Amino acid sequence: MEVTVRPATRADVDFLTTVVIEATLHQGRLPDDFDEVDYRAGFGAWTAEQVDGDGSGSSISVVEVDGEPAGRLRVVRRGGLVEIAGLQLLPDHQSRGVGRTVVDGVLAQARADGLPVELGVEKDNPRARAFWERCGFAYVGEDEGEHRMRLR
Repeated sequence: MEVTVRPATRADVDFLTTVVIEATLHQGRLPDDFDEVDYRAGFGAWTAEQVDGDGSGSSISVVEVDGEPAGRLRVVRRGGLVEIAGLQLLPDHQSRGVGRTVVDGVLAQARADGLPVELGVEKDNPRARAFWERCGFAYVGEDEGEHRMRLR
């Protein structure tokens, strides 16, 4: 299995939106009143802005497995810090080592740059928090919706 990460383009916006919806649905975390049309419009517009470089240190990438789109990665670099601001995979690619491969690449680059790595994980997503702990992250605090974690 070959895992690659490439910069997203405008042509990827629909896929990037779909992967977030499918991953969240698979986790059982979409609210009962979820409006997919409205979400696609808003998230798609925001993603297009990010792809166009309007995200002040933010980069959006497509995770590919054997040349096929499989996920989304968003990394923000600013203020001497790397933040993994989003990693979602289509359900068929979860629990197969794809996410860990992607994270290892981000961490290797951060180490080479001498930068600490942090992230936020939604409080209603214990499976994601366990993944990040396995990757070496530890709880450092929280806000209203997220646990904040930092690479040990």
